[in-house]
Amino acid sequence: MKQVSSTEEQIWSEPAGLESRNGSASGTVSIPKSIGPFLWIIPLLLAAIMGALLTYYYNQESLTNAHVKTLHLEAEQAALNGKYAEALELLDKALAQRPNIEALVQDRQVTEQANQLLKQMDESANLLKTGKLSEADKIIQAAEKSLSKRQEPVFDKAKAALNNRKVTLSVLKVKKEIDQLTTVDALADKLKTLSKLSGEEAEAVKKQITDKLASISYKQAEQQVKKRDFTAALQTVDNGLSYAPDDQKLTKYRDEVLREKKAFEKAEEERIRLAEQQAAEEELRNRTGAVYVTDLSVELDEYGDLYISGSVINQGTRPISSVALMIGINASDGDYIGETDAYVYPVVLDVGEEGYFETYYYGVYEATNVTVTNASWYVE
Repeated sequence: MKQVSSTEEQIWSEPAGLESRNGSASGTVSIPKSIGPFLWIIPLLLAAIMGALLTYYYNQESLTNAHVKTLHLEAEQAALNGKYAEALELLDKALAQRPNIEALVQDRQVTEQANQLLKQMDESANLLKTGKLSEADKIIQAAEKSLSKRQEPVFDKAKAALNNRKVTLSVLKVKKEIDQLTTVDALADKLKTLSKLSGEEAEAVKKQITDKLASISYKQAEQQVKKRDFTAALQTVDNGLSYAPDDQKLTKYRDEVLREKKAFEKAEEERIRLAEQQAAEEELRNRTGAVYVTDLSVELDEYGDLYISGSVINQGTRPISSVALMIGINASDGDYIGETDAYVYPVVLDVGEEGYFETYYYGVYEATNVTVTNASWYVE
């Protein structure tokens, strides 16, 4: 190739004629027509090829840039929608074509951090489901510390998951304590703790607390009614209703307490009036023979508890109210087991009217005999 080149250079640098070299020669030396055009075509072809290659390269690079830009935008949108895994896959595709673009590198790092935090929230959720509150709490606290330093919108889904886990953790902590609480005040404090939390889990535990609070209020009021302390019973019921206003059982019991209070006060007034009118004989008859117990039955349930029920008939000459029965419980061999009381409803029984009662006696675990050992009531 060098000899040809030298030759070509020589050809192009040779004088127009050979007169000076040959001296005596006559005529001129001409370049062959077949060589001249070929020498011009080669540079033109090379230039065309290089131009085509540069154009192809430029077009390919432009297409790659456009594709990378599209992948970047799609990844950004996916990350903002909380689809971190999809966003990472798109960013990896973009980086495979343009590994040195700093914006892609940085966005992948941020998305990966958001994805890891979301995975931590999923891990804490599994721990919470299995009751491992302490372990979940550590993960939640660490994630909260990391997220407190991030303001980018891409972390919004991770932050939302964090808030949900915090609520769940708080709810489960309270729920774990509920079974150990046996007073209205203690349950009310826990209800106050949950007042700032929202969500289905929080609402479910709030209902659990209010139901238990209403049940405790009901039982406490029952004991106060047995002692004829109707004012205290009403206060207890009203306090329970202040926390559980929709509790139907407590609402109905309040009406019952009012009726019993009214019946009791009326009976007291009646007893005074009867005493003043010296109607002791009739009062005695009605107070000792008005109640007739019938259909007394007892059932031993699968938990070893006795369910006792029956009915009474007013055989007196006047209406009676607030009928209370004392029921003795003995083993089948006659050994004494215990006693319980029962209250007849409706509160007021007219002459000849039948009333009903039911009660429980817990922890017997054997067949028994039950009898009514005493009965008390008020004469209207």
